[in-house]
Amino acid sequence: MNVAELRAQLEEDMSWRLDEVRHLVNLLLHGPGETEVYSLRAILVMQYAHLEGFTRNALSLYVSAINAKQLPICELKPELMAAALAAEFDSLRKTNSLPVSEGDGRLTARARQQVAFVQKVQQLNVGPISIAAEVAVSMEMNLGSDVLKRSLVALGISIDKVAQDQYSTIEFVKRVRNDIAHGSRTERISEGLFRAHLKKFEQFMNDLSRVITQAATEEWYRLHPQGGQLPTPSSALDS
Repeated sequence: MNVAELRAQLEEDMSWRLDEVRHLVNLLLHGPGETEVYSLRAILVMQYAHLEGFTRNALSLYVSAINAKQLPICELKPELMAAALAAEFDSLRKTNSLPVSEGDGRLTARARQQVAFVQKVQQLNVGPISIAAEVAVSMEMNLGSDVLKRSLVALGISIDKVAQDQYSTIEFVKRVRNDIAHGSRTERISEGLFRAHLKKFEQFMNDLSRVITQAATEEWYRLHPQGGQLPTPSSALDS
């Protein structure tokens, strides 16, 4: 996958998500009183789903672009080797739930697991790297600022490349979604607040797409990426 293909897929994914939310806004926000309250709640839940879906897809496309380069580990940042070993790291953490085959005890199973980890490291050292996107950029069932930062770090992208307001947008939408899902949100969300975060929702996807595209263009995953700096992102959502 080249940069032009990556950009096109990001734009296509973003376009249908924005169209769907805009359609819901135009369709639902015409009723008075309680009807509007219910509509706002439904749109905010949908908004969160699209934030999570777009983030997962955007990062997965970036992983596909890296894998397509077929690069040896010596040319990549250490974060990318860690990302390629994400499944193995996860397995090592789950030492209390190791599968035990016939004739093996827990200690034997753990020893086999450690050997498998070393074998994977050896494979990475002699062949091109391959990262499993579904593991490296997992949304942990609940996208939040920490999950996004974790995914950026795993892919060698500085968390400062994403504006602080974007992390705040995620937290707001996630918190409201959780409150609605758990039945704990009873107060009405003002139309002004809703409209402000609807604008930030759109800006979030635009800015994340920009970051991913520039990361691929300048090959931030390499030990020695190309030059060039992103403009300071802090004002991206202030307008």
